[in-house]
Amino acid sequence: MRASHACDRDRPDAQGARRRHHVKQTACRREHSFQHGMASISNLQERGSNMTIKPLKALMIAAVAAVSCAAQASGPGYTFTDGGAVLTFTSDSLAALNTAGVGVTATAPATFDGAKITMTSDDPRVIWNSNFDVTSLTGFGGFTLTSSTTKGAQVVLSNISLDTASVTVYADVVTSSFSSNFGSYQGKTISKLALFTGTAAGSTNILASGGNVSTSIGNLKLTGTAIPELGNALGVPTFIQQALFPSINFGTIALNGQFAAVPSVPEPSTFALMGMGVGLIALVQARRRRLTR
Repeated sequence: MRASHACDRDRPDAQGARRRHHVKQTACRREHSFQHGMASISNLQERGSNMTIKPLKALMIAAVAAVSCAAQASGPGYTFTDGGAVLTFTSDSLAALNTAGVGVTATAPATFDGAKITMTSDDPRVIWNSNFDVTSLTGFGGFTLTSSTTKGAQVVLSNISLDTASVTVYADVVTSSFSSNFGSYQGKTISKLALFTGTAAGSTNILASGGNVSTSIGNLKLTGTAIPELGNALGVPTFIQQALFPSINFGTIALNGQFAAVPSVPEPSTFALMGMGVGLIALVQARRRRLTR
């Protein structure tokens, strides 16, 4: 057996050191677990708070939307009062029609002075969008095309309308039946035939124009659909149709419409919508006061 040495009393105890290290590690793990638990509780509290706030935000958005919709519903309005149209032919177009043996007359109550057709609004129908831009004007009289070479060949165009979006002039068409040395033709009725296309000018906004919309389509060209429909109905040979009509500038059609402002009177449904919006806002404010106490 080895004799005890004085230095052995000063040597660290290895087992004691391991025990102290174990105790320290255990304390660290407990501290980490405590901090993790506190963080979890904090997250739960935050989630609970958000679950309360989100419905409040939704209620506030709904309230503002309700009041906004009610305000829009009580905005200004307009009514169409009168309008008319003038179709001015170019000299080239009149010469081309004369070459094809076609004459032009006005369809009552429109008038024709040899160069332009003035059409009144016999059945006005006007459509405009939420920005007060007129998108369609319909019901502006018309004119008649009559063949001087083919007996009985006639085309009556009425209800002239303008589509500002597609820059197209439309017309209701009624053609007459006839027989000639070149064959026969069965008359028909065409609703809203795309007659001309061209270049738009002028204003179509009711507000910007002070209630007097004045717009036009110039450089009028017969559409690919209108050329054979009108040519065949007038007994014009196909080769003349193709040689004359596609390149001819027929002129300009100018349309105008007068609009009167209508004072807006909110309907009962508008008041109900505003009341709902105010009630929702009051509910949101009350909930917030309770949460801050």
